[in-house]
Amino acid sequence: MIRAPVEGDFWQVDHIRPVYSGGGQCSLENLQTLCTVCHKVRTAQQAKERSQKKKSVAASKVASDISRFFFRK
Repeated sequence: MIRAPVEGDFWQVDHIRPVYSGGGQCSLENLQTLCTVCHKVRTAQQAKERSQKKKSVAASKVASDISRFFFRK
Protein backbone atom coordinates (compact mmCIF):
# COMPACT_ATOMS: atom_id res chain seq x y z
CA MET A 1 0.00 0.00 0.00
CA ILE A 2 2.82 2.40 0.76
CA ARG A 3 5.00 1.77 -2.28
CA ALA A 4 2.21 1.64 -4.85
CA PRO A 5 -0.87 3.34 -3.39
CA VAL A 6 -4.12 2.66 -5.19
CA GLU A 7 -7.39 4.44 -4.50
CA GLY A 8 -9.62 2.21 -2.37
CA ASP A 9 -6.79 0.35 -0.65
CA PHE A 10 -6.64 2.42 2.52
CA TRP A 11 -10.16 2.58 3.93
CA GLN A 12 -13.02 0.12 4.04
CA VAL A 13 -16.55 0.21 5.41
CA ASP A 14 -17.35 -2.19 8.25
CA HIS A 15 -20.60 -3.16 9.96
CA ILE A 16 -20.45 -2.14 13.62
CA ARG A 17 -22.91 -4.90 14.49
CA PRO A 18 -21.82 -7.87 12.37
CA VAL A 19 -24.15 -9.20 9.69
CA TYR A 20 -24.19 -12.65 11.31
CA SER A 21 -25.50 -11.02 14.52
CA GLY A 22 -28.35 -9.26 12.77
CA GLY A 23 -26.42 -6.21 11.61
CA GLY A 24 -27.17 -6.56 7.93
CA GLN A 25 -28.66 -3.10 7.70
CA CYS A 26 -26.56 -0.71 5.67
CA SER A 27 -27.75 2.42 7.41
CA LEU A 28 -25.08 4.87 8.51
CA GLU A 29 -25.77 4.06 12.16
CA ASN A 30 -24.38 0.55 11.66
CA LEU A 31 -21.39 1.43 9.48
CA GLN A 32 -17.91 2.60 10.35
CA THR A 33 -14.76 3.33 8.41
CA LEU A 34 -11.70 1.20 9.19
CA CYS A 35 -8.28 1.09 7.64
CA THR A 36 -7.76 -2.00 5.50
CA VAL A 37 -5.44 -3.65 8.04
CA CYS A 38 -7.83 -3.08 10.96
CA HIS A 39 -10.75 -4.34 8.89
CA LYS A 40 -8.91 -7.57 8.06
CA VAL A 41 -8.10 -8.10 11.75
CA ARG A 42 -11.69 -7.42 12.80
CA THR A 43 -13.09 -9.70 10.09
CA ALA A 44 -10.75 -12.53 11.12
CA GLN A 45 -11.76 -12.11 14.76
CA GLN A 46 -15.45 -12.19 13.84
CA ALA A 47 -14.95 -15.28 11.69
CA LYS A 48 -13.36 -17.03 14.66
CA GLU A 49 -16.22 -15.98 16.95
CA ARG A 50 -18.81 -17.12 14.38
CA SER A 51 -17.08 -20.50 14.04
CA GLN A 52 -16.96 -21.00 17.81
CA LYS A 53 -20.64 -20.05 18.08
CA LYS A 54 -21.58 -22.60 15.39
CA LYS A 55 -19.60 -25.32 17.18
CA SER A 56 -21.20 -24.45 20.49
CA VAL A 57 -24.71 -24.60 19.03
CA ALA A 58 -23.95 -27.92 17.34
CA ALA A 59 -22.49 -29.35 20.56
CA SER A 60 -25.49 -28.26 22.61
CA LYS A 61 -27.86 -29.97 20.16
CA VAL A 62 -25.94 -33.24 20.50
CA ALA A 63 -25.60 -32.93 24.27
CA SER A 64 -29.28 -32.17 24.81
CA ASP A 65 -30.43 -35.22 22.85
CA ILE A 66 -29.93 -38.05 25.32
CA SER A 67 -32.53 -40.26 23.68
CA ARG A 68 -29.82 -42.18 21.86
CA PHE A 69 -28.70 -43.63 25.22
CA PHE A 70 -32.01 -45.34 25.87
CA PHE A 71 -32.89 -48.75 24.55
CA ARG A 72 -36.36 -49.57 23.39
CA LYS A 73 -37.78 -52.94 24.33
